[in-house]
Amino acid sequence: MKTKLNTIASALFLVLTPAAMAADVAVITLENGANVRLKDDFTWEYIITETVSAPTTINAPAVANISATAAQQTNTITPTEAASVTDSTTRLTASAMAQPELLASTTKEGIKITLADTKWKGDKLGLVFDFDSTSNEHVTIVEVEVSFYDDNGALLKTEKLEAWEAIFRMPETYLRKGQHRQSPVLWVEGVNQQQWQKQLISLKIVEIESR
Repeated sequence: MKTKLNTIASALFLVLTPAAMAADVAVITLENGANVRLKDDFTWEYIITETVSAPTTINAPAVANISATAAQQTNTITPTEAASVTDSTTRLTASAMAQPELLASTTKEGIKITLADTKWKGDKLGLVFDFDSTSNEHVTIVEVEVSFYDDNGALLKTEKLEAWEAIFRMPETYLRKGQHRQSPVLWVEGVNQQQWQKQLISLKIVEIESR
């Protein structure tokens, strides 16, 4: 799969004109229905979210303080009326909801991170990650952006975690090529356990440090 996608990305990179060269160069749909975004640095990523707009009703006093007389003269909103505004929500695509296994794993620069286990301590959520390395670097820090989605696919929160952190001057704690290692439990607050029964989570590596 990765080899095929990298080949497609390379071909598109060569045929597109310089004016069209942006971070994203194309979007393709795979046989399993998942959409993939190809980038001009020969990498790719699954498209798992979309922005959905929905009207929201707000009571008029929260929108404007209008006297009854002024309202009659201008035909604007009276205190007993309501106003409708548009609210945008980030949520998972139907394809991502149908294939949650695409969400809980990601790879960057030879470092693969996968959600391995979850546990609860009161209202705190504990996350454990598996790491696999094919990188030639001795990795000391892997920072991950973690997004949590409720059971309907709506975004609950996003948080950055140092999922891997080596100890200074202790080489045995570095993540090395060919190793399979596991993180300690990382505790997160602000996720409602009742809304997170399906454990929908997406991972994105945002920073890797090495020695």
